[in-house]
This record gives sequence, C-alpha cells and structure tokens, in this order.
Amino acid sequence: MSPKGGRHLFGILIAVLAAALVFWLCSAIGLPYIVAVVAAILVLLAGIPTGGYGFGGRFGARRY
Repeated sequence: MSPKGGRHLFGILIAVLAAALVFWLCSAIGLPYIVAVVAAILVLLAGIPTGGYGFGGRFGARRY
C-alpha cells in the first residue's frame, strides 16, 4: 500500500467517525431517527470525497 492510499484511508476513517459523532449528537438531543440518519449521510458526503479534511473538491482536485 502506498503512503497516498494510507492517507486517503485515514481521511475516510475520520469522516466515518465524524458521521457517527453527528448521529450520536442528534440522537442525544432528541431529534427523530430519520433526521440523525440524514445528518450523518450529509457528513459522509461532505467528508469522504475530500479525504475527510473538509477542503478540496470531488472533481479536478490536485493530486499529491
């Protein structure tokens, strides 16, 4: 596995953990289940394409 692949995997892991945290927070404050699921999915959609760091884009991003 190349270092580049490891960095992307680490970013995806961060995005998944952030989505789990958002789901837990939404459940803890008493929001309906579907709202928590939608919020977690939105966090995943925002985090995974950027490597989990919240910047960059899905298409045309520079590759290092």
